[in-house]
Amino acid sequence: MLKAQSGICDEPNLHGLSLFCHVMTDDVDVMRRKIARIPSIIDELSDRFSEAMLNGFIAIGSEYWDILYPEHRPEGFGSFPELREGHRDAPEQVFDLLINLRSDRYDANYLAARTLNEWLGYDIEIAEHVHSFRYLDGRDLMGFVDAPDNPRGLRRRNVALIDKQQSDLFEHSSYLFVQKFKHDLKRWDYLGIERQEQVLGRDKVTSEKLPEADIIGVTHASKTRLLDKNEQPIPLLRQNMAWGDTREQGMLAMYFTCQPKAVVNWLKQRYQEDDSNQYDPLLDYTQATINSAFFVPSRAFLALSLERSAC
Repeated sequence: MLKAQSGICDEPNLHGLSLFCHVMTDDVDVMRRKIARIPSIIDELSDRFSEAMLNGFIAIGSEYWDILYPEHRPEGFGSFPELREGHRDAPEQVFDLLINLRSDRYDANYLAARTLNEWLGYDIEIAEHVHSFRYLDGRDLMGFVDAPDNPRGLRRRNVALIDKQQSDLFEHSSYLFVQKFKHDLKRWDYLGIERQEQVLGRDKVTSEKLPEADIIGVTHASKTRLLDKNEQPIPLLRQNMAWGDTREQGMLAMYFTCQPKAVVNWLKQRYQEDDSNQYDPLLDYTQATINSAFFVPSRAFLALSLERSAC
């Protein structure tokens, strides 16, 4: 039996659909029952569209968690960190729920979203609706391979999911930070390939890191490396996808982790100047318009909370 919700550690898909929601009812028991049923509904739809590799999850926002499950708050689960320095600003947006769906068929995502929206009914309001997609061979719209150092295989589960030693109650759950970036592609394209590679610190074609001798200044690669100041690994799985049309474009970034404090420090490392007054230079060409923190509970926790509310 699957223990974690699908969509956390699954391999990339071609299409994504993310629904950022506000809860409109005060009936907590109803919402617990409806939320607990969602992983099973996604499973049923996945069986129906088996060739589409449909997966997904429901996540609960930091503030709504205490309303929904006041007796059990995950350790370290807080709001999205304050990231504000100079012209770099990532203001927090508070949402109660996030429903995320991915598959290799646009229509399968659409049908799944409609089904879940009907199940939740008037108890929710969809505040943000983001269609995302896989761009070329897994590249960001800026033209570079996205997150080339992402963990692979079983390592994905090890960094994204809470294990039993951390918490018996929340085993197979995950902390999630979400950022929706809007790119300034006109300014970015004006740089040219050579300058873009200096900003990223990687070759645009191969994604290999540039030799240190060829790098001028700080790079995005150095500011986002998955090692902390003590050279210890940062447990982070990125499930990012491009979004946009011909008018505006960007990236929907999803950061899953079993250790939220480490990822908060990783985010601050990008936005805040270091001792050399350096920050992630890529932030000069993109702005995060949505910044939210969620928790993705395991199937077992959702089932257990439903049993307790029924008692």
